[in-house]
This record gives sequence, C-alpha cells and structure tokens, in this order.
Amino acid sequence: MPPGGPLTEEEEYDIGTVTANGGAAHSHPEKYHSVELQGIENEAIINSQHDDITHHSSNINCRESLQAAVTTGDGACNNGGGNDHDNNNNSLSSIFSTSEKSKKKWASIHKHLIHTKKTATSLFIKYWFLLGLGFVIGMAWLFPNVGKTNGIIQAQYTVKWGAVILIFLLSGLGIDVRIMFKTFLQWRLHLVIQVINFIVMPFLMYGIVLMFIKANAKIDTAVYKGWMIAMSTSTTVSSNVVMTRNAKGNDSGALFNAAFGNLLGIFICPALMTVFQQDPRVFPPGTPHGNPNYVNIFRTLGFTVLLPLVIGQIIRFIFSEPVKKLAAKLRFPIINNVALLFLVWSVFCDGVASDAFNQMTAVDIVSIIFVDIFMYVFACLLCIYVARVPWPPFLSKPKRLDQWRFEKQDTVAIMYCGATKTVSMGIPLINVLYAESSYGVVGVLSLPLLLYHIIQLFIGNFQVQILKNWINKDQ
Repeated sequence: MPPGGPLTEEEEYDIGTVTANGGAAHSHPEKYHSVELQGIENEAIINSQHDDITHHSSNINCRESLQAAVTTGDGACNNGGGNDHDNNNNSLSSIFSTSEKSKKKWASIHKHLIHTKKTATSLFIKYWFLLGLGFVIGMAWLFPNVGKTNGIIQAQYTVKWGAVILIFLLSGLGIDVRIMFKTFLQWRLHLVIQVINFIVMPFLMYGIVLMFIKANAKIDTAVYKGWMIAMSTSTTVSSNVVMTRNAKGNDSGALFNAAFGNLLGIFICPALMTVFQQDPRVFPPGTPHGNPNYVNIFRTLGFTVLLPLVIGQIIRFIFSEPVKKLAAKLRFPIINNVALLFLVWSVFCDGVASDAFNQMTAVDIVSIIFVDIFMYVFACLLCIYVARVPWPPFLSKPKRLDQWRFEKQDTVAIMYCGATKTVSMGIPLINVLYAESSYGVVGVLSLPLLLYHIIQLFIGNFQVQILKNWINKDQ
C-alpha cells in the first residue's frame, strides 16, 4: 500500500499503466513523458465519466424522490436546494389534492343531474296530459283562427267530429269483450257507480247552484250552466281505468262501467239537461238555452260516440289477439288523450276568437276551481263511504252490513268511476245542445268541465299510492 493510503479504482488503473512501462521511462525520457501525458488524459476522461455517473445517479435519486412526493405527498429531493424541492412537492401535493376534490365535486354534480333527469322524466310521464292542456290552451290564445269553427282547418269537421270518432273507436278497440261479459253480473257495483255519477252528483250541484243564487253571489250565469252540464255527463272513458289499475283496484269493473256509462250518457245527459233548463233561476230567460232536440242529439252522438264504440267492439271480438298487440304497440290510451287535447284546443279557439272569455271575471275562475275541487273530493269520499259503510265498534254490527260492503278493489273502482266526468262526451253534448248559439258560448260552458277534468287527473294520481297502500295492508 502506498504511503498516501488506499488507492481508488482510478488510481490503481493509472499506476498500473505507468509501472508496466517503468523501465522504459528511465531509459527513454521522451517516451516516458508521452506515456505520462497519455495517463493524464486517461485520468481526465475517467474523472469526467465519474462526474457523469455521479450526476446521473443524482438525477435518478431526484426523480425517485419527486415520484415519492407525488404519491405520498411527502419526501424531498435534497440534491442541492432542498427547500426549493420541498416547495415544489408541496405545490404538486396541493394541485393533486385540488384535482381530487374537483373530481368528487363533478361526480356529485353528475349524480344530481341524473337524479333530476329521472325525476323530471317520471313527472312528465305522469302529468304530460296536464302539460299538454297548458300548451294547447296557449296555442288557442295565440292562434285562435286556426282551430275555430269554420276556421283554417274546418275544425267543426276535422276535430269536433274526427277527434271524437277516433276517441270512441279506440276505446271500443281497447275494451276486451270477454272482460265485459265477466263483470256483467256484478250488478251492485254498476248500480252504485251509475247512481252516484248520474243522480247524486248532478242534483248535489243543482243544490249548490241554487245556494249561490240565493246568496246573490257575483258569479256569471254561464258558470252555473257549465257546472250543471259538467255534472250531468258520464264518467271518463279511459283515465279512470288506468288509475284504478295503477292503484291495484278492480280494473275490469272500471272498464265495464266506463263503456256502460258512456252508452247511458247518450240518453241520460240530454234528459238531465232538459230537466234543469226548466228552472229559470239557473237558466234565466234571454240567456242562451240548450235545445234538447233528441233527434239531432241521438243522430250526432250516435254517429260520433255509439257507432265507433260498437264498431271497435266488433273488430276487437273478431280479431282479438292482433288488435290487442296493435293497441299495446301504438298505445291507444296516449292517442286517445292526444285526440282529446285537439278537441280542447278547438273549443278554446272558439272561445278566444269570439271574445267569450272576456266576460269571465277572477271571481268566476276562482269559484269554478274551488267548487270543482269540492265536488270531486266529496264524490270520492261518498263513494268510499257507500262502498265500505263504516260502523262504530261499540255497536253490534248488522248481519247485512258485511253482505253489502264491497271489497277494497271494488271500492277503488267505484271511487274512480263514480267521481270522474268525461270531456269526450261533455264537449260533443254542449256542441249539440248549443248548436244554434254562438261558438264562444260553447267555450265558456265547457270551462267548468275542463277544469274539473284537470282536477280529477291531478288529485286522482296522488290518490293512487294511498289506495295502493290501503289495499296492500290486507295482503
């Protein structure tokens, strides 16, 4: 070992080269100096390589330290300027932490958007008809000349005949004849529904109108007439069946009474209006009166209501399965409601074009809304009371009470069929009765019925879940 201490790897390489040529160096000095210069050059090259290796190793250590800092948020690259690297690592940690928070924030926003979209879609599917009513009324207000009678599209034929025929034709195609025969013998169910719908509700409305008249209420006489017409119409064609089915009620019983009630309505509705028009308090002299020309009524309603319904039933009976598949594919109830929207649109076009709605005041509109709500809610409660007949538990129950009481499923059908009223039958009836009056009168007289229809759909859909839970308690 030399006196200077242990040799490094570079020093061993240098000395070994020189020692190997030691003798020649003493003999030939010029060669020695050449060799010495070559050794010095070799040493410089080796030192340079060493610096490169050291620098490369330092870079690798720095890169690993940065990677660790990114992954763990800790660590440092302390190769010259450790404080700077600490600051850089803290900045990187802050950036990535902010990035993670942003991702979570956007994920939360995306989740809320999806939930909002699902909720909006569900509400639209449930209440699209009500939205459609608002749309067609707005269109009638903006462009009344398009859908009015004798207007651009000749709505007295294309809509007021065509839409009604389509509604009842599809209703006939959608009613299963076999179900009609099965439920035919449930006479108590049919009797309760039709009595409440055609007798109790019209005469209750008659009493309320007389009460308003006696109290000198500032309500237009057209509102009184509209109420009497609305309550004299039959039950709805399809919405009562749909709501009964959704509430797990007796939908076959509802289907039978929807068809049966509209057939009876062709005869009973005009008869009721003939009775009520005899009272000059409700129908004052000098104001528009309906003309109960039964020949004209039966001809018009026969062609637009009865005949399409019967034809639809015959086709359904002969081609049961193909029609059933077609009804499911084309969704007949939706087409029915779209046709009904066209009918409402045409009626409002008449009212706006003739300025008939200008005579309606805020008191008239508010009165219509509140009385219609009262009539629907009262009719629902009455139907449930009659169907179930509550009895105090501390009194002995009569034996015939259980015999009279209906099942919960039948009670739901009684409620939805007994309390609802149809626009499909009501508007054609008003058109026939007031054919000799101005077209605007039809729009004003239709308003209580239209608002009642909206109310029964809105409240009826909320009742579905309540009635479904009530039925499920016993299951």
